Amino acid sequence: MGLRKIWKMLHNKRAVSAVISNVILTGAVIAVSFVVLAWTQYRSSAYNDQYSEAMNADIAKLKERLAFEYVFYDSSAQNLTVYLMNCGTINDTIVKTVYVATSSGEWIEVFSDIILTSFDGSQTVDYLSIGEEGKFALSPINLVAGAYSVRVVTGRGSTFDHTFIA
Repeated sequence: MGLRKIWKMLHNKRAVSAVISNVILTGAVIAVSFVVLAWTQYRSSAYNDQYSEAMNADIAKLKERLAFEYVFYDSSAQNLTVYLMNCGTINDTIVKTVYVATSSGEWIEVFSDIILTSFDGSQTVDYLSIGEEGKFALSPINLVAGAYSVRVVTGRGSTFDHTFIA
């Protein structure tokens, strides 16, 4: 091979530019694919965390149990007192909302500012732990003699119903 052919091959820009453009294009595709891979891993991790939190919340809701120990209506003071016990297997059971309905199912009162106290009424508690007893009073509420039901909704969204005679 002559010196002239080598000189001509080294100065041929068409072949070099095709190789360089292919290398640049391949590098760009690889860089974009790494970005997409990182994004999909991030999103799948976020979805996994959200699913885990939702499942844990549902399991906690299933473990919640409240037992109505006693419901007393004082007609002279128009006061309804409800005694509860956390008989579930999860702590921190919060009483969020209480509904009172007639025997026919018609809601007559909704209470959302519930003050939960210890069973003896000596102190205010934020929640009931496992095996703990507590009470709350609903006032003023005017009930005539008859059957009523109380629905307690917890902070986790569980509902517990009890029927009583006023």
